[in-house]
Amino acid sequence: MSTTTTPPSNTDLSETPEFELDCLYDDPEDPSELTIFPSDLQQSVTEWVTADRSAAVSLEELR
Repeated sequence: MSTTTTPPSNTDLSETPEFELDCLYDDPEDPSELTIFPSDLQQSVTEWVTADRSAAVSLEELR
C-alpha cells in the first residue's frame, strides 16, 4: 500500500463515488458483528468489512 502527503485536487473531489452495499449480522437477534459487502454479485467475495460491536461507537457519541 502506498501513501502520499499531497492533498487531492479539486478535480479529484468534484465527483463523489457511489457504492451499492449490503450488510449482514452474525446474529439478527443479538448482533455482535456487522459485515458490509458489495451488492454486485460479480464482485469478489473477499471484498468486505466487518466491525465488531465492542469496537463500534454510536453516531450520537461522536457529536
